[in-house]
Amino acid sequence: MPEVNSVSLAAQLIGEKGVNQAAARADMLVRLEDALNSMDAFDREILAMCHFEELKDEEVAALLDIDKTTAMMHYVRALKRLKEILKSIPGFFELR
Repeated sequence: MPEVNSVSLAAQLIGEKGVNQAAARADMLVRLEDALNSMDAFDREILAMCHFEELKDEEVAALLDIDKTTAMMHYVRALKRLKEILKSIPGFFELR
């Protein structure tokens, strides 16, 4: 599988809702891209599968050649890691 592009994943995770100004959205995207780039490639991949590609649990598990429960445990851990990284960035959650 090709490596996940953090730019497109960041844009998908941010979306359009809740950001009123283009400058604030651009700043948020840069911060999110940096956060995603600091994560393990597997974590980025599973986040992309679930959010960007909108794959079902079974599909993610099949692509990763692991069982569904393990796939979803990895997904939850990746989300927690991303949240912790973003919480460490001053003002990130206030930008929305």
